[in-house]
Amino acid sequence: MSRILLLANLNCDHVLSLSEPLVAGARLQYVDQGRRLGGGAANTGIGLVWAGHEVTIASRIGLDETGDWLLEQAAGYGLDCSHVERFGGETGELLILVDSTGERTILRRPRRPDLPGDLPSEGVDCLYVNYPGTAIIGYMRQMLGKSFVVAQYPKGGQARRPCHVLVASRSDLGEVDDLWQHARQIAGEQLAWLVLTEGKAGAVAIHGEEQIRVAARPVSVVDTTGAGDAFAGGLIHGLARGMAIREALQCAVDWGAFAVASESSIPSSALKNWLKQPH
Repeated sequence: MSRILLLANLNCDHVLSLSEPLVAGARLQYVDQGRRLGGGAANTGIGLVWAGHEVTIASRIGLDETGDWLLEQAAGYGLDCSHVERFGGETGELLILVDSTGERTILRRPRRPDLPGDLPSEGVDCLYVNYPGTAIIGYMRQMLGKSFVVAQYPKGGQARRPCHVLVASRSDLGEVDDLWQHARQIAGEQLAWLVLTEGKAGAVAIHGEEQIRVAARPVSVVDTTGAGDAFAGGLIHGLARGMAIREALQCAVDWGAFAVASESSIPSSALKNWLKQPH
């Protein structure tokens, strides 16, 4: 068991299921599927709890009924919410449009990337950062020598993310030619691996000239919401268990496959049952 701190959003997802792929100017029918627990804190953390880790989430939610509901839901799944900060105002919902192919479009209100206060500096084996803005940079640098740090690629590729493992979608990097040097500019010289998800092509871990690839698992896509978060959870679990990068990458791909095959943002019960089996 590892002590894992997730600095990520805890969201209330409001899901609309569309009858057809989303196209600008179209008129589409939808089914309102109501609200569900989501955000990187829950989507990554719940699978890690099921895998036997001690998971604390650090996030900010409003002092309203939605915030109360989020805390109740997260705690019910075994997440330690002691570092979830409440602020005066509405938590708000994310509108998630899921089309007939399982692809999702996310609509969110503007949100200030304020850092939760009183973040722990000790007792953390792994820090995972999936949080916007630049306020987090100092804390990440502080934690580099105290824990293993994994971070999601920052939106736009501009902000620094001091870490040991940087996770991104291949599409995030656009037309970048030298992927490794670009990742080093963002993460720093201590970067051990750049890990890229490549959709149906699977995933690849890069260190300098070395590339380790793992194929995707064939699944029927139902809803891609939370797939990247689940992938990160599988990767963190593998690395926390001392797996070599290839095995950890395979674990990440497996967790992501369970996510896209499920009608949920958080990990599915199929993953929970699979984790109970010997591997």
